[in-house]
Amino acid sequence: MNHQHLAIFVPPFLDLILDGKKTIEGRFSKVKCAPFGVVEPGDTVFMKATGGLVRGSFVVTKVETFQDLTKEKLREIERTYFEGLQSNADPLFWESRADKRYATLLHVTKPMTFAAPFPFAKKDRRGWVVLKDNIPPNHKNTTQY
Repeated sequence: MNHQHLAIFVPPFLDLILDGKKTIEGRFSKVKCAPFGVVEPGDTVFMKATGGLVRGSFVVTKVETFQDLTKEKLREIERTYFEGLQSNADPLFWESRADKRYATLLHVTKPMTFAAPFPFAKKDRRGWVVLKDNIPPNHKNTTQY
């Protein structure tokens, strides 16, 4: 069964996905939390800009998870997935993840830009939300690239 998710993005990563340049979304955390263990191939991820609107979506084709990360394992992830993650877009990308223990890599397909971005009420600091019955409105008003 396919699920829907809401992911919060800081610049420039949302645009890199919508432009088709970023083909892997990576989420790293100190504790085991979503999306770790809750995303499956075929799931839809709605993309919301930090403090902004839901601007698009993508479909997950493959999920890779890593736990008990070490500096060596992070370096291996960096070498293997550097291009897909577009980690060079943030000079502190790997440094800011040095203390993380969990990683989820989501392979992106069908990035879609919404012709009419829309708000989504979210008041907490979570960067990832598994959507239950509250599917965002207007999500069919899209342009696919």
